[in-house]
Amino acid sequence: MANATVSMSEELYRIIETLEKPEVRHSLQRLLDKLPNVEQTIDSAENVVDFGKAVLMDEKTIDRYEQFVTTYNIGSETITAIVQLIEKLPKLVQIIHQFENIVDFGKAVLQDKQTTDYTMNNLKSYIDPYVEKGKTGLDFVKMVQQRAEEKPQHINVFSIVKWLKDPAVQKTLNYVQSTLDILKEKN
Repeated sequence: MANATVSMSEELYRIIETLEKPEVRHSLQRLLDKLPNVEQTIDSAENVVDFGKAVLMDEKTIDRYEQFVTTYNIGSETITAIVQLIEKLPKLVQIIHQFENIVDFGKAVLQDKQTTDYTMNNLKSYIDPYVEKGKTGLDFVKMVQQRAEEKPQHINVFSIVKWLKDPAVQKTLNYVQSTLDILKEKN
């Protein structure tokens, strides 16, 4: 019995030494301060468990749940699809964030007058040559149409033969013949 008392005294001495450390006292003080909250949390958990037990014992609730499940076509395929969708949610969230960033960037660019002016000026410098060529072509077509209407000419076989000697007509006919040859080869 004396041995048990000595080992108990040594154990008590070690506990007292541990309790004398400031960090241990501070931790114990914080634990004691939070003890009412811990008790409330445990009570809340017990209430939730009791509520769950009551719901599982209530036949009306179980009948409603069964009606709900049978009303909708919730089978193993549906549950599997839901689980797969939940697994892919992180990727979907990333994609949505990236899309939001792109939309935000687009809004910022469109709202910034300096950026839109710069972009429009650059686009204009690329587009203007094509617009000018289109205008020149349209003017040419209008001139040809106007001249044909103002000075109608009588065209005969000799006029056509004379045209065939013109280098511009020869070049155009060469393009037409090459086009026809290529189309023939493809078919």
